[in-house]
Amino acid sequence: MTRPYKERQVYSIEAGDYVGQMFIVVDIQDDYIGCLRLPDVKNIKVPKVDFDRGRNIGIMKYIEKLPRVVYSVSEAQYTKNKNEDSNN
Repeated sequence: MTRPYKERQVYSIEAGDYVGQMFIVVDIQDDYIGCLRLPDVKNIKVPKVDFDRGRNIGIMKYIEKLPRVVYSVSEAQYTKNKNEDSNN
């Protein structure tokens, strides 16, 4: 059984198209996990099935749960990106 998704979690991407990047969990929906991608500071929606698979087979490695003060900056950036995307 995989651990539940929680906001503020940070994952390192170990393989695939996003290798070397970090995903900060910001927006948990029914069908996807919304993350802020670092270092390019862009939003990404990862389908839950892919998120689970990535965690289970080692593509994504759990790093830490961010302190609230650090997370608030990430959450604000995610929201800003989301609002900019909806205006285009």
